Amino acid sequence: MFYLKHIFRLREKVQIQTMDEEKPFLDHLDDLRKVLMRMALTLAITMLLCFQFAPALMDILRYPADQVWTRYETSHLPGGITVDDWTRAKQLSGALPELEAKGRRALLQQEPEQIRHLAQAAAILRASGLLPENRRDAYIREAAETPAIAELAATLKNEGAILRNGSGHDSLKLMGAFQPGEAFMLSLKMSFYGGLVISFPLLMFFLLQFIVPGLLDHERRLVYKSIAFGFGLFLAGCTFAYFVVLPRVLSFFYEYSIGMGIENDWRIGYYLAFATKLVFMFGITFELPVLVIPFVKLGILTYELMSRTRTYAIAAILILALILAPTPDPATMLIMALPMYLLYEFCIFCAWLERNKRMKQLDSEL
Repeated sequence: MFYLKHIFRLREKVQIQTMDEEKPFLDHLDDLRKVLMRMALTLAITMLLCFQFAPALMDILRYPADQVWTRYETSHLPGGITVDDWTRAKQLSGALPELEAKGRRALLQQEPEQIRHLAQAAAILRASGLLPENRRDAYIREAAETPAIAELAATLKNEGAILRNGSGHDSLKLMGAFQPGEAFMLSLKMSFYGGLVISFPLLMFFLLQFIVPGLLDHERRLVYKSIAFGFGLFLAGCTFAYFVVLPRVLSFFYEYSIGMGIENDWRIGYYLAFATKLVFMFGITFELPVLVIPFVKLGILTYELMSRTRTYAIAAILILALILAPTPDPATMLIMALPMYLLYEFCIFCAWLERNKRMKQLDSEL
C-alpha cells in the first residue's frame, strides 16, 4: 500500500502538469484494475501460445543437460569416433555374448565396418573388466580376432572410454517424474516463463502507461526505445547464459558428482527451476545500462564520477558475481563478472557522449 500511494502521487503530479486536474483515489484504482487486466490477459494469451509448444520448450531447456553426457563421453573417446557410433557399438556389444557365433556374425554384418570393430572392442573391454588390472592387456591381445581390433580396444581402454550403456537421456537420469501431474505442472511453468519473455515488452508498456500517463510524443518515443533496448539486453543475457554459462555449470556439477562417486540423478523439476533461475538471473544482470543510463540523462551520474569510481565499481561487480554465481569456481564467477564490467564500461561511454552533447549545447547557446 505504501508503494501504491507513491505511484498514485507520481501519476497525479504528471496529470496536474499535463491536464491541470487531479483524479480521485478510486479513479486511480480503476485505472490500475484495467492495467492489471490487460497485463493478465496478455500473459494468459502468450502462455496458451507457449503451452501448444510445450514439448519443444522442454527440448530447448533440456538440451544443455543432454549435452553434458555427450561432452563427457566424447572427452573419453579417441579421435575419429563419434558418440553415436560408440553408443551403437555398446548396444551391440551387450547383445553379442548372448548369441552363438553364427548369430553374432549375422548381427555384425548389418553394421558398417567401424561399428563392427567398435562393438567387438567394447565386448572385449567389458569382459576384461572382470579381470585384475595387471592381466587385462594380455587378455585384450588374446581375445581380439584381429590385431586392429586389439589395438582399438587398447586405445579405448587407455582413453577411459565409458562402457555404460546409453547416452543422453539414458545415462543422465533427468526425466524422472515422481507425481502423476508433475509433467503437466512443468508444462504450465514452462509456458509461464515462455509467455513472460514473449510478453515482456507489452507488460512493461502497460505498466509505464499507468505509472506515467499523459506522455508527450518525444517522451513516448523515448519510452518505446527504452523498452526495446531493455528487452534486447534481457534476451542477450538469457542467450549468453543458455549457450555459455549453463553448459559449463552443469558440466562442473556433473563431473564433481562423478569424482565424489555420486550418481547424477537430476529430477526434472529441480533442474528446470535451476536452469530458468540461472538464465533469468543473467537476463536481469544485463539490464544494468537500463538502470544507469536514465541517471546519466538526469545528470545524477556523470562521466567524471563514473570514471573516477571505476575501481569501486569493479570491486562491487566482483562481489556481486561471487554472490550470484551458481558455482564457486573462479572461472564461472569471471564469466559472470566480465559481461557486467563491459556493460558498465558501455554506461561510461554513454555518459561521455552525454557530457559532450551538453557541452556542445552550452557552446551553441553562448
